[in-house]
Amino acid sequence: MTRQVCLLVGASALLSFLACGGPQTPEGTIPPMEDAPEVAEAPETEPAPAKQPPPESGPANDIAFPPIERAELDNGLELNVVRWDELPVVYLRLVVRSGAETDPEELQGLSDLVAQMLKEGTRRRSSAEIAEAVEFLGADLWTGADEENVHLVFRALSDQLDEAMAILAEVATQPAFRQAELDKLKRRELDRLALMQKRPNFLARRALYRRMYGEGHPYARVDTTEEALGRVGRRDLQRWHRRHFVPSNAFLVAVGDVTAEQIQSSAAEHFGRWRGREVQARELPEPPRRERREVVVVDRPGAVQSVILLGNLAIARDDEDFVPLRVANQVLGGSAASRLFMDLRERRSLTYGAYSQVGERVGVAPFVAYASVRTEVTEEAVGAFFENLDRIVAEAPPEPELANAQRFLSDSFPLKIDTPGKIASLVADLRVFGLPDDYWDGYRTSIREVSAEEALAAAQEHIRPEQMLVLVVGNAASFAESLTQWGPVTVVDGEGEVQQTFEAGSASGQAEGTAEGEGGGASAEATEATNADGT
Repeated sequence: MTRQVCLLVGASALLSFLACGGPQTPEGTIPPMEDAPEVAEAPETEPAPAKQPPPESGPANDIAFPPIERAELDNGLELNVVRWDELPVVYLRLVVRSGAETDPEELQGLSDLVAQMLKEGTRRRSSAEIAEAVEFLGADLWTGADEENVHLVFRALSDQLDEAMAILAEVATQPAFRQAELDKLKRRELDRLALMQKRPNFLARRALYRRMYGEGHPYARVDTTEEALGRVGRRDLQRWHRRHFVPSNAFLVAVGDVTAEQIQSSAAEHFGRWRGREVQARELPEPPRRERREVVVVDRPGAVQSVILLGNLAIARDDEDFVPLRVANQVLGGSAASRLFMDLRERRSLTYGAYSQVGERVGVAPFVAYASVRTEVTEEAVGAFFENLDRIVAEAPPEPELANAQRFLSDSFPLKIDTPGKIASLVADLRVFGLPDDYWDGYRTSIREVSAEEALAAAQEHIRPEQMLVLVVGNAASFAESLTQWGPVTVVDGEGEVQQTFEAGSASGQAEGTAEGEGGGASAEATEATNADGT
């Protein structure tokens, strides 16, 4: 309030100043011009010297990844310890080598429910008591699951290592899976799913993975379903936990101001009695090989934006082509300085951003390019994507682009090892993907040594525009048939039920109405209604 008053007073004074012609003499008259002091002429100055360009940076040096000390408890639990004494903290990451790929088909999302329930009570303590114990230490506990693993992460002060290890072991090995807590979790999950169903990015990813991997492949399942949540019971969680949470199917990473001896002693005390049967390795089914391009449109009538994803199955994380493919992807769409962003946003003004990425999985992971655009420019955006995709597999990247991509990937790597939590995550990646212990030591060198020809060869092998799946979520009536220039188009609803199909190259505007299931084709009346309202 004081500042506003001052501003108003100042403004009033300024108006008075201008109204009266400026400052006045005590007599209230304007002083004559001849009484004004003379202004001395500014001396002539020499022009400023030209700016010198900064010296060129020397080659980036490899950063020595801190050494990993490995050990194993008598029960088979592998220990990985990295000494990081810059702060008095310790990160404990327990990884169980089973994830969503082990979920029964009818209980999609089971592993994630198990991971979430670990914090909701043990045989000794309730959910509130666990939260209170963690908070008392000033610590953090996080649990989660991905396609291939369950992760438990505990951050605490290093002088509280034993207390942290005790809570982590209790949560991992003694969950109660109380029915009341499970019921609450299922209600939360149903609410979350209802929200996700309204998000086009979620619909796009779910539809893309279903088509890309095929219905029978575990990677095709994205998130849980209402049906699975309705079926799952307490015994299902207990059974999955008992089968997969065994020491020989897990490893522990500890990073912080601790020694290997301290970790081994504490882990032996709190995890030493952990037992379980050997887990049989699961062979992932072979995903389908796409022979031609295909377009799938998830219809959202009235949508003013389209979410576009283009992808194909590409590469496993331990493949020798992974680094060259990362470099090629960086040229194409890895950042805001890459081709897709500069073309679709800066040159054509079609989107706020367009990118591409290479997934990281034990099995084959996808390559995906993506953007969100206005409905009316959907066709133009898909065409722009394919122009850039065709180019990345047709010609080696020019030296400036290659150098910029390598510099970005190489120079950003130190930011990935500047905290103990990030180091623990990278150590976990070594174990999950079967990479050697010295992999990160030479990572920057391996990036800088990729030649333009190697980047091109990796792109040609793993990025396949002619067999790519195009997935668009948006108002199908506005653009679906125009996309037939890139392949046959199938229009589905949010649940994947087929609404319309268009043959490749169709220009007549007539659609073949089909429906999934035993009935085969849809009626002509249904097709006419579909065309009329755009759903």
